Amino acid sequence: MLPGHSRNPHRYTTKRTGPGCSPANVVGTKNSAPYVWIVMVTFREVADTDFIPLAEFLPQGLPFKTTTKETWLRRFPLWWAKNPAYEPQIPKGWILEQETKIVGFIGNIPVKFLIRGKIKTAVAAVSWYVDPSVRGLTSIRLFHEYLKQKHASLFLFNTDRSELVPILFKNKFREYILPPSQTEYGYIINRKNVDIILREFLFLKRFPHINELLDFFTRLGMVMHAYILQKPVVRGGKLTDKEYTTSLCTFCDDSFSRIWEPYMQSCDVTLSRDTNTLNWIYFSTVDSTKRVVIQCRRSRDATLAGYMVFDILPKKTTDLAIMYLMDMCLEDKDPQVMASLISYAIETGRQHNVTLLVVWADSPETEAYFGRNFVLRKASQRHNYIRLSQALEENSDSLSICPSLIAPPRGIDHFT
Repeated sequence: MLPGHSRNPHRYTTKRTGPGCSPANVVGTKNSAPYVWIVMVTFREVADTDFIPLAEFLPQGLPFKTTTKETWLRRFPLWWAKNPAYEPQIPKGWILEQETKIVGFIGNIPVKFLIRGKIKTAVAAVSWYVDPSVRGLTSIRLFHEYLKQKHASLFLFNTDRSELVPILFKNKFREYILPPSQTEYGYIINRKNVDIILREFLFLKRFPHINELLDFFTRLGMVMHAYILQKPVVRGGKLTDKEYTTSLCTFCDDSFSRIWEPYMQSCDVTLSRDTNTLNWIYFSTVDSTKRVVIQCRRSRDATLAGYMVFDILPKKTTDLAIMYLMDMCLEDKDPQVMASLISYAIETGRQHNVTLLVVWADSPETEAYFGRNFVLRKASQRHNYIRLSQALEENSDSLSICPSLIAPPRGIDHFT
């Protein structure tokens, strides 16, 4: 028995009929008649001894073609060993094997959630991938292992692949649309990189259909307006720089949790913003330059007035990047604090060769601020899929659920 293998792995078979199937799986043939052979596939929980084989398997998959073995060997400790919500009884995930070869994987990341004021465990499914040679029921069986966990109060799933959505709905997941305002605002930092600006805010990464032409020309007017009339964001507004001190943050103290308290009270179900969880999500990254946390403190007593978290995401085949807002919390929604944070974010973006700063609003006050100061805007819908445990499902109609962009898997290692 190989190290790390369960003594009682689950076994099942997939049938393949010839002659149109891969000869590598042939058990036997008789002349040229059609034949059937059986491929034995097992699935079991991930063990620490699987890390290197998994790190070699995953970059072979099309969704992960830009990753390397080293990428995954750095990523796995962030998911589990450094995760404050991880406990030994929680599975790290599940793998599919064909004989001794890994042919499928789904990762399982625990994270703390608050459910009616009590800390509970949610689990996020990540990096679900099965080799095309054994897809079908085997893929679904892998997903069902994730759903069979008894210790989890919530199941989290994020995806932009439309073909997965029916599977999620069939398994009692509900769709939650983000950001709250369903609008993204853009601020041009580097006017020279026209192609990125046009793709993000004019063509929306594709050419418009005929019935979308009116909206297309509206966006074209906004892009032209932004190039001509976009105003600089003045740091601190009318206040002097001595009112606030804005800087990059390298860790979260207790004030980061306390500033969330008034906003958490309106949510029955939401990501826990305790200090350990915030530090894990904000700072446990493979590349610390990709996620920046900007804090704004009052100069008179160094108390926290607000903060924002951004991801700096390079565009493919270029060293240019877009800077996305991922999370924020402002005390009293103070527009002067907002101006200080945005101004600092723009300067940070310039240092990292960022073309666009993209933000969204979490309240009517921030919506009004962005509406006054950002010319570029577009409709935006990102989806979180959440399934409640059976115990919570019975009272789901009375629960106020507040999803978050920063919750795993989007919040960990900048991996979507």
